[in-house]
Amino acid sequence: MDCDISALPAESVYPLLVGSVQPRPIAWVSTQDLHGVANLAPFSFFTVASVSPPVLALSILTPAAGGEKDTLANIRATGEFVVNVVSERLAEAMNVSCGPYAAEVDEFDLAGVGKARSRQVKAPGVELAPLRFECVLSQCLALGQGAGAGNLVLGEVRHVHVADEAWRDGRLHSDALALVGKLGGDDFSRAEPAFSLRRPGA
Repeated sequence: MDCDISALPAESVYPLLVGSVQPRPIAWVSTQDLHGVANLAPFSFFTVASVSPPVLALSILTPAAGGEKDTLANIRATGEFVVNVVSERLAEAMNVSCGPYAAEVDEFDLAGVGKARSRQVKAPGVELAPLRFECVLSQCLALGQGAGAGNLVLGEVRHVHVADEAWRDGRLHSDALALVGKLGGDDFSRAEPAFSLRRPGA
């Protein structure tokens, strides 16, 4: 099968792309609005963009109904956010938080997860997340217009919290993190036993 993307409707492009790029790590992003209301939502268009300076990248799509998601609105207003990673024990709570709730709804309460006080930003983190990255907004780039357009958020990491059990011998251990990833549709992946390949010249 060959696809001319320009000839496909948007509803066909989405499953093609997200079904191809997998598993995708999940950024469970917590923000806070100017009135102090917390917001929590997952995004699977997420990766590391830079190490020096340390920058994380996530893309927040424009909803079909238009406007912008509460997460993006809060990031624009405050310039801050926290990226929490999702362990398997938090997967159901993460899924609860992804609904199209009103801006005044606190998804921490809705999902039944505790808040952790952040060190360098006002937005709280997810208490039981094995990794939390406190970020300040570096850039936000609009990629297209209308429903499905991406808003690429680049956040510089200012503080990292690592669960004690996940840090051994000077490195993170994936078995202790037990992270989940996003596949296509409603499917998720577990962190399976890893295999190693030595880089040429290493």
